[in-house]
Amino acid sequence: MTETDPVENGEVRVGNGRILEVGQGISGLHPDIPVRDLGRAALLPGFVNAHSHLEPTFRRNCADGLNLWQWLGWLGFRRDATPSPELLRASAGLGAAECLRSGITCLGECSFSGAASEAMASTGLRGVLYREVFGQSMGDDYRERISAAIDELLRGAEALPERISVGLSPHSVYTSGPDMLRFCAESCAKLGIPVAMHLAETRSESDYTVSGTGPLADMRRESFGYEPMVSGVRPLRVVERAGLLRPGTILAHCVHLTDDEIDAVASSGAGVAHCPRSNAYLGAGVARLGDMRRAGVPVGLGTDSAASCLTLDFFEEMRFALGLRRATAEDAGALLAKDVLKLATAGGADALGLGDCVGRLAPGMRADMIAVDMSAMLPGQDVHLAVISRTPADVTLRLIDGIEVEPDVEAAHTELRELMEYQGRE
Repeated sequence: MTETDPVENGEVRVGNGRILEVGQGISGLHPDIPVRDLGRAALLPGFVNAHSHLEPTFRRNCADGLNLWQWLGWLGFRRDATPSPELLRASAGLGAAECLRSGITCLGECSFSGAASEAMASTGLRGVLYREVFGQSMGDDYRERISAAIDELLRGAEALPERISVGLSPHSVYTSGPDMLRFCAESCAKLGIPVAMHLAETRSESDYTVSGTGPLADMRRESFGYEPMVSGVRPLRVVERAGLLRPGTILAHCVHLTDDEIDAVASSGAGVAHCPRSNAYLGAGVARLGDMRRAGVPVGLGTDSAASCLTLDFFEEMRFALGLRRATAEDAGALLAKDVLKLATAGGADALGLGDCVGRLAPGMRADMIAVDMSAMLPGQDVHLAVISRTPADVTLRLIDGIEVEPDVEAAHTELRELMEYQGRE
């Protein structure tokens, strides 16, 4: 599966972790190189999950019918209610294994504890590990504390495989004020590290930044004891004024952007992670995917967390994105299966700033690939539709840097369940 047309009876030659050739008849030109015949399968780039949170995996299926601000209050990860490091590591481990099972080979992972780094490294995943910081809870000495968090992040990066880079994630405009965001922008620019943020996820975010009102403001007061940080402008302009609307920044959600704001994102070089299931299940709304793509915004797909979207099944995410876009546009041609596959691969890579190494089957790219069993495909079927109709069980091969990786979801699930049962008894 290439960015143009699928190559029938195609072959990919891999060496030293990179793709060397893509096309037909390659093996005949290199009779000394071993060949692995994948049978009736689709070979395509590994999926890129542009926005994930692995650590809350253990909180899936626990709360129903909560809007985002209610859900955030329920999730309640804060200093006086943080799960144990062991639980977070096991939860992130299960999330990483489930992502890999689903054909995801690269993550844009936002981690508030850092536990996800171990999960990504041990499962073989590639990606950017963004360390989440929450400025309002850091107090007046936030500069020192954020600097310490960045130092810790960079020290930890030295022990990570080369395929995992690090960045910073000031969580949102309602947990981090303008001064703190400006400090993050300056610090990350100086160090040359990328940034991830949640932005414009619900309409109430604008109420919060413009006037300090609405349910997000109430949630911050009642659940966390913090007064709103009023900026007088809409969320995107808060980020823009702080210097964070730039290349190297990925913005998650972006459900409620105006025409001018979409144009501003497009001209800035920032990317967007579209998380349709999470936005729908939390009652946040539907992002203007068509308008963002037309404006030239680099857009990828993201699952967010299993605690908000129930599963980390990327096939389900693709189908949901396709159906939702067609339904809201009232046009079955508004988004094609081929477009969704691009969002799930090259789109996510471009949004994360990794488009020069992953997301495409092309010479020079890292050899991150998956094979999807297509033995059930009948004559006459559209191959793109046939691929997104599959399930994680149909992913028969996962390569990262040309090395085969295999998730052990059952073992990760057992470890997490036993730990939760043990801590529950305590």
